[in-house]
Amino acid sequence: MELEKRFEEILNHIKHPKELRLNNMLDPYFLGGDEEELVADILFCTQDWERNQRNEIHGGSIAAMFDTAMGVTAAVFEGSGSVSTADLQVSFIRPFLSGAFIFTTQITSIGKTLIRATCVAREKQSGKIVATASGTFVPFKK
Repeated sequence: MELEKRFEEILNHIKHPKELRLNNMLDPYFLGGDEEELVADILFCTQDWERNQRNEIHGGSIAAMFDTAMGVTAAVFEGSGSVSTADLQVSFIRPFLSGAFIFTTQITSIGKTLIRATCVAREKQSGKIVATASGTFVPFKK
C-alpha cells in the first residue's frame, strides 16, 4: 500500500497541475509494482491527439510515455519525488495500434547522482512487446 501511495502522490502531482502539460495529457495510471525488485507497471490509454496520419501513436508520444513511466518510477524508488531526464533511448518494434499499453519499468541502478532504468511497452490486450527503452535520470534535490 505504501508503494501505491507514493506512486499516486507523484502521478497526481503531474496529472493535476494548474496548466495543461504533456504529462497530464498522457494520463498515466499506476497498475502495481515491487519495491524489492524496483519494478513498476504504468498504464497509458490511447488518445486521439497522440495519433499520426496513419492512425498509429506518434513516436514522440511514445517516447514521452517512456520518459514519464521511467521518470516517475525513478522518482518513487529514489525517494526525491522528482527527477530530470539525462538520456532516453527508444527502440520501436511494431506500431502502437491498440487502445492501451502497459509500460513495465525496471530500475537497474540508483546512485548518488544518476538513476538508470529500462522499460518494456506491451499491448495491454495481447501482451505483445511493441517497444523498449532505457534512460538515465538525475534526482532533483530540494
